[in-house]
Amino acid sequence: MGKIKKVLQHDESDCGAACLAIILQYYGRLVPLRKIREAAGTDSAGTSGCGIIQGAEAFGLSCKGFVSPGKENLSGIALPAIFHLKRPLLSGSNSAAGHYVVVYKIRGNTVFVSDPDKGLCRMKLAAFRECWTGIFFLASPLPSFRKNEGSTSTALRFFSLLSPHKKLLAEVLASSLLLSLSGILISFYFRFLIDEVLYSQIQSTLNLCSLCYLLIVVFQTILGFCRNQIINYVGEKVEVSLLSTFFCHLLHIPLSFFASRKTGEVLSRLKDVETIRNALSAATVSIAIDALMIFAGGFFLVKTGVQLMPAALIPVLISSAAVCAFARPFRRRIRERAAVEGDKNAAMYESINGIATIKGLSTEDKAFARVEAKIVDAAEKSVALGTMGNIQNALENLVSGCGTLALYWYGSCLIFGGKMTLGQLISFVTLAGFFLDPLKRLLTMQLYLQEVSIAAERLGDIVDIEEESSGDGQREDAADLSGDIEFRNVSFSYGSRGKALDDISFRIPAGKKVAFVGMSGSGKSTLLKLLMKFYPCQEGQILVNGADIAGYRSASYREHIGYVPQESLLFSGTISENIAWGTKRPDRTRIEASADAAQAAGFISRLPEKYESIVGEHGSTLSGGERQRLAMARVLMRDPQLLVLDEATASLDSVSEQAIMQTVYKRIRGKTVIMVAHRLSTVQDCDKIFVFNRGQLVEQGSHAALIRQRGFYHKLWTAQHEKGNHLISSE
Repeated sequence: MGKIKKVLQHDESDCGAACLAIILQYYGRLVPLRKIREAAGTDSAGTSGCGIIQGAEAFGLSCKGFVSPGKENLSGIALPAIFHLKRPLLSGSNSAAGHYVVVYKIRGNTVFVSDPDKGLCRMKLAAFRECWTGIFFLASPLPSFRKNEGSTSTALRFFSLLSPHKKLLAEVLASSLLLSLSGILISFYFRFLIDEVLYSQIQSTLNLCSLCYLLIVVFQTILGFCRNQIINYVGEKVEVSLLSTFFCHLLHIPLSFFASRKTGEVLSRLKDVETIRNALSAATVSIAIDALMIFAGGFFLVKTGVQLMPAALIPVLISSAAVCAFARPFRRRIRERAAVEGDKNAAMYESINGIATIKGLSTEDKAFARVEAKIVDAAEKSVALGTMGNIQNALENLVSGCGTLALYWYGSCLIFGGKMTLGQLISFVTLAGFFLDPLKRLLTMQLYLQEVSIAAERLGDIVDIEEESSGDGQREDAADLSGDIEFRNVSFSYGSRGKALDDISFRIPAGKKVAFVGMSGSGKSTLLKLLMKFYPCQEGQILVNGADIAGYRSASYREHIGYVPQESLLFSGTISENIAWGTKRPDRTRIEASADAAQAAGFISRLPEKYESIVGEHGSTLSGGERQRLAMARVLMRDPQLLVLDEATASLDSVSEQAIMQTVYKRIRGKTVIMVAHRLSTVQDCDKIFVFNRGQLVEQGSHAALIRQRGFYHKLWTAQHEKGNHLISSE
């Protein structure tokens, strides 16, 4: 067992996972937050109590949850323990969600807390009792517990991006070194000018020295320009490489990641790319050069005036102490700002994405107030960070000013005593800049390096996630999906929630049209997501043509499936580009044939630019029904072996839906079709209908057979048709 340390959350949903990380670290095991999130089933809503227990057990801890009948006797609870608090009372947040913290000590009326949001802090016992919900978790190592798993490096992993640019970086380092050496020459120029030239009053020597000084300045200007150009070039290449690699990785990680993160929070990680880019280009060079200049400047300072070295070093020591004092608060403020920036971006993205709903409900003011609160919170965190930086800079300027004064005062005293010349003092002060300024930059760079470290950690949180293809080396390419489809004892749950599917088993014969129906939350869409390999089966198997789909490469497998979700995305571009999206060798004839089969040719012909008409962002220039027709045309263009429709015609009227499905059936005759539909009238012609309720398969058969059974399906059918309601809410 060790000392309780802080583990800060990346966003507000991470607190439970962070508390588990704190407990694991206490017992000697370092585990990345990303892995704990996966094990605990953390999603955008946070971590449930079951998730805390599940996550702890996954890493070798025995964990139990308790509900205390009273909040008075805290001393009887073994510590450290994870406590569940009411967030509004803890931090002043307007969120109604709870918050997890680790309590590691209680002394008198003080509770010592490791809070994933605030770090190590203290609370008054009475205030803590008021915040506490009465729920707590105790965890202890099992015999199988392993220590010291360790975690991978965060910031250093990105330095490999500089490898292709070693030659350019060497040129930057060389030019920076020459610039610094030329600056040192200038300091000796001032010494020679004052002690020799002005004393001898020889005009020709003055002219020659001035010419040399001018040449040095011109040399510095040209060299500095070239160096900055190289730094910009390297920075651009690094940013392109880093951003491209990150976004490519983002597109290939499992869908479950996006279900557990807010879109705006994910997008905020892109800003971290710029921070790392600057660190890899400019900061890398700056640190290397400053380190060299400290040694070079220090050497010449000792040679020039060793008596003045104490006066030069004392301010540096004071500045170093100030930097160390500010290090921990800086890191906390930077992390807080990153978290609220993610929340702000998420709120703004959500409002813009749902602008039609906001206007329809006439809640613009409420939406603005919600986003404004996030903007103000982010601004306050930025101001707090800036204020802390200004305080540190002010202290450093005060110390630097007093140090300069002391240097001149003591140097003047040495001149009065005949131990130093005026030229030596001026030269020493100039050289001191080449020694002290780099040293100060290295010390004050701690704020920037803290930002880089946190940016690398946040970016690494995504980069560390295994891509869907990570295990494809042992998998096969899918070739034939035309056979029977079998769900065999399939169970599944989202995160640590209850089961969305419970021991589902059934078979779909090849070439048949089948439908999944049921009330909202019955598991219909979840089945399709498992069939599409968006999520892995937690229990059981899904077999296609007798082969477990887990053995297929995901990309190869999906290439043979035509999948149309209810909210199909149309990309900014033309209609023809959207229909051909994902098709390797599209041609105009096939595009038009697919559009005709999806009953989209009619409205396309009425558009001014026909197939070259721009659809706008997300297809904003088209109606919902028109977007669904284009989505259907897109999958027909692929000529899939299996067609999967998840409420793909929900935005169409009954007549249009029937017409489209008839042409689609003709186009893919002999192939298996699986659909989830709002209207039961849409599925009555299917060969087989599977009826689900609360994650279980309750009935199956043809429409006529199910009606005769007068069971659950009959109730759904009657509810729709007798009341004139032709819709069942979808999952």
